[in-house]
Amino acid sequence: MSKSDHAPPTVRVPEGWRETSSTVETMFDAKVVSVRAHTVVFEDAALRDAIRDRTGVDGTWRFFFASRLRLRPNVTPSKPLTRLVDDRANAGFVDQLGERGFRDVTSVESRRFAVERTEANLTRYRARVRVRTGTDDGTGTDDGTVTDDGTETDGAAVTVAAEGYLAVWPADEGYLVAGGAYPVSVADDGELAAAVASSLAPARHREELFELIRSTA
Repeated sequence: MSKSDHAPPTVRVPEGWRETSSTVETMFDAKVVSVRAHTVVFEDAALRDAIRDRTGVDGTWRFFFASRLRLRPNVTPSKPLTRLVDDRANAGFVDQLGERGFRDVTSVESRRFAVERTEANLTRYRARVRVRTGTDDGTGTDDGTVTDDGTETDGAAVTVAAEGYLAVWPADEGYLVAGGAYPVSVADDGELAAAVASSLAPARHREELFELIRSTA
């Protein structure tokens, strides 16, 4: 049985994660077909709280999103359509990383990835992000944090190397898209950087991201 056009994707999120948004929008309109996406976004709130309590640096360290895509008119997914959806989804993921403050976003590799009874196109990305105190979401540019009165202050901050993955696969007469990003290492030296680095577990972060992707339905 196919899922409702308006049904969000379901995800088995671990304890300590929380949903931050749920949106419905047109992903793209290619004249012959339009794609409507229902997207849910989650963050690792437990990791955020732990690092903030230890260091004062506050930001979204790990996030995950999943989208259910519906096609109009209803058409059977094909190789050309899958390539189009995959290209648009990856471009959107790069834009999303940019909006979250990630810089130097680079596609590293693409491969097949087992999900449920099929395989997804999985693309890996590398990036860096400056995470600092004194902003609403903890991220900022390398030039400093701009305050409400227009002045700029450096504040306490760390530069983090990050990795992200995006998976795209046909499902329920449409497509599912899932992915996210996590910190790999801290590029800076000093007590603050060491305190942040001690809270990171990149191998575990990666495996948990893969589990989130596999759980998406």
